[in-house]
Amino acid sequence: MPYIPRDQIVESEPFPGMHSMALVGKEHGSVSLTVSNAGLDPGAGVPLHIHPNHEEAILIVEGNVEGVLGDEVRALVPGDVLLAPAGVKHSVINKSNQRARVITIFPTSAPKRTFV
Repeated sequence: MPYIPRDQIVESEPFPGMHSMALVGKEHGSVSLTVSNAGLDPGAGVPLHIHPNHEEAILIVEGNVEGVLGDEVRALVPGDVLLAPAGVKHSVINKSNQRARVITIFPTSAPKRTFV
């Protein structure tokens, strides 16, 4: 079982204003799990999308974000979780004036995203 030192965790910017660190993924030897820690600048987020073959859990850690799941829109606060089933459109956007932070969890080491 590998330990993943902080200096092996690389930050990326997959979307403007989203700063993501892959905590667990295929680059760390995972075969069926991806976990990321993402900071969302004010107004930043992940555009509306689906995952065709797997679900995604998004845990709100800091800040207030707007979550879209299917046709429902909700304000989410720390401790809330958005669980998006495979094939269901979803997104999160930081609607506040402070940085928000979320943890994303996928039951695969190869997440697939299709924008809608």
